[in-house]
Amino acid sequence: MRIKHRTILRTKELRKMVKGFEETPLLIHQALRETQLGKVPVEHIILDDKSELYFVQNELWLVQLEAAMFPGLPALIANNVQLPQVVVDMGAVPHIANGADVMAPGILSIDESLQVDDLAVIIDQKNQVPLAVGRMLITREVIVERKKGRALETLHYVGDQLWKLVKELSEV
Repeated sequence: MRIKHRTILRTKELRKMVKGFEETPLLIHQALRETQLGKVPVEHIILDDKSELYFVQNELWLVQLEAAMFPGLPALIANNVQLPQVVVDMGAVPHIANGADVMAPGILSIDESLQVDDLAVIIDQKNQVPLAVGRMLITREVIVERKKGRALETLHYVGDQLWKLVKELSEV
């Protein structure tokens, strides 16, 4: 992953972006509004694989990969952005940290509002720290009832290429 293009969004572009988020389930539009539109720079980075990153005060807030747009883990860890939570047991942590999808048996609790295709932050039971962002593959009811199979597709996790790129950018 290499940076192809890097710019600061203009206030007009930022307003348009925030307006677009108001129609999505992402709670990011509230956080962006709180940054006092136009007063805090929002950096837009396009990578060579055509994914897009949005940084607010040098913190990764949003990632767009193909058709999926989701919050970056740094923003979730700093609690600047919120998503419904899925809590996993400690046995699942090493697998998720290596990019594996979340399996139903490893889930201890799941936000009741989650439906198929919804985004969720995956946290571990012990530290209550975000490990990954995932998309629901099956309903909450199916997870609770069957307790087997893939439950969430992992989109972004601690230690992935995005995580490493953000770390490199913050060291510069």
